[in-house]
Amino acid sequence: MRINGIGTTLLGIGPLNPENRAMATLWFTFVFLPVCPLRRYYLTFLPPQGNGFTYRILERRRLDPWDVFKTYVFGWLVYPTLVFWPFPIAVIEVWEALGLPARLHIPFVVVTIIWMIGAVNVLHILHYRRGEPRSPSARPRG
Repeated sequence: MRINGIGTTLLGIGPLNPENRAMATLWFTFVFLPVCPLRRYYLTFLPPQGNGFTYRILERRRLDPWDVFKTYVFGWLVYPTLVFWPFPIAVIEVWEALGLPARLHIPFVVVTIIWMIGAVNVLHILHYRRGEPRSPSARPRG
């Protein structure tokens, strides 16, 4: 459970198999950034009940170093870059140093704020969709 981005959450959720089961790592996060991997689980995702996703742990596994590495890279480098890349340009001193037109600075700041809100929403939706069980009709036939 996380409050204001501080607490535990599942990250590194692997692809769901047809039985809605996947590997996932329980992380301690601070301000939504992964700090420390705690445990790795093989689990099944259940239909959502309220906010977030619901799961049942089937078995505990050893931490996967590659998964831990990828989570650190995405959590500390890739996602923050996707969310915050326009902010350094929006600083007025940087804007002027780049020789960009002053009349476009305020519209760029507005677009930067909209970008951040949109990027955070998209990343949030993608994270929770990883833990949504597939409906029976979406399962591969064979």
